[in-house]
This record gives sequence, C-alpha cells and structure tokens, in this order.
Amino acid sequence: MESTPSPTPPPSTVVSRTSVRVGLLLAVGVLATAGCGSTPATGAGGGAPGPARSIGDAPLAVTPPPAPAPTPAVTSAPAPAASTGPTPGPVRAVPLPGSAPTATPAPPPVCSPEGVALTVGEADAAMGLRVLPVRLTNCGTRPYSLNGHPAVRVLDAERAPLAVTVKRGSAGIATLANFDAAPKPLTLQPREYAEFQLVWRNTVTAGDKASDNGRYLEVAPLPGRPRLTVPADLDLGTTGRLGVAPWSAPAR
Repeated sequence: MESTPSPTPPPSTVVSRTSVRVGLLLAVGVLATAGCGSTPATGAGGGAPGPARSIGDAPLAVTPPPAPAPTPAVTSAPAPAASTGPTPGPVRAVPLPGSAPTATPAPPPVCSPEGVALTVGEADAAMGLRVLPVRLTNCGTRPYSLNGHPAVRVLDAERAPLAVTVKRGSAGIATLANFDAAPKPLTLQPREYAEFQLVWRNTVTAGDKASDNGRYLEVAPLPGRPRLTVPADLDLGTTGRLGVAPWSAPAR
C-alpha cells in the first residue's frame, strides 16, 4: 500500500515565521544595548540625573570639585590731588623806579696804619632822595680826633673820579637839619666810632648826559689826612651834586 506524502506548507507561512524570529532577535539586541549604555536615566518627572554607577550597580566614589582660591584684596593708591595750574617758580625781586640801589657787598673793614676803619651803611631812600651813612671806627690803641667835615670823592668802577660837585651841608638838595648843623670836635677812644652822611637825588634831568653811578668812596677823615677807599653804590642820576654832613657821635 503506497504512503501518502505530507502536505508542504505554503511559502507565505515559512516567511512569516522567519520574520517573527528576526524581529525577536532585533528586540533582544536593542534591550541589551540599552542596559549597558553610559547615558544615565533621568529621574521621575524629568529631574536631574542620579549619581553614576558602574556596571553591576557597584557605587562609585564622587570627588567634589576644588574650592576656588580666595581673591586677594587690592588696595588702590590714593588719587593725586588735582592740580589747579602750573607750579609757580621762584619769585624774583624787581627794583621799582626810584628805589634805593643795591649795596655792593663790602669786605670786612681794614684797620688803616692810622688806626681807623671805614664802613658804609645802607642808603635810606624816599621819593628819589638818598641819605647814606658812613662810619669811622677807632681800631687803634690811641685816641683819634675829628672836627668838621670829611673830604669826599666819588669814584667809578675803575676807581676814576667822577665829575660830581661835593659841597658841605645839604647843598640845596633837601632841607636836613643835621647836614647844616655846626660841626663839633670829637675824640674817639679805641673801639669808639663817629659818622657822617651823604645826601643826593638820583634825578635824571639831562637826556643827553649819562647818569653818574659811583662804585667807591674815597674819604679823608679830615683834609690833609690819609684817604681811605671803600665800596659804595651811589646812583647820582644827572644832577652831579652831593652834600656832606659834618662828623657826629651817634647816640649810644
């Protein structure tokens, strides 16, 4: 008796089963990949992810980030004071017209062979009028006698005489009682002194004449006695006149 062959399943059934197997394999692979991934899952409600864990759920040590170094305090320098303008330079004195001339620095007085020394003071000026004191000191060891007016000449910077008229008294230059007083005899003991004065105006009256400027005085304490020369500044202008007071003993 002949056996009957088993019926062959239709081709559509074989393909369908194969497709199911392939799909199951792909699903398993996807799940395995998702379980081994390094992307942490978010918390419930979309919150921040939880701490990372190693494979096998073993806890990992989490090292906190280093604290930032403190910033050093910066002390600002004080701002410079605001400048209100350029720094002023040194102030220089300027002589005014008609002011007294600057005196030439005088060397220390020298005791002459006669035993006297001559020194010149500072001129007193007022409205162009000059009054200059001259002192004679007895620097010797014997008494020294004076009487009357000294003999005076004005010299220039080269010690040449100037053309100046020297008169006893105020010479009409100004009214000065001590210049026109009668002279009195004086006797100076060692280290005592006496004075006389000179008066002039520094007026410039002639435009074509140069002003006379004395730089030295040549003085004979009495006519005929040896002359002494000392530095002195006399701005005589163009008047050409000089008045001489008699010797007097200053109040002590």
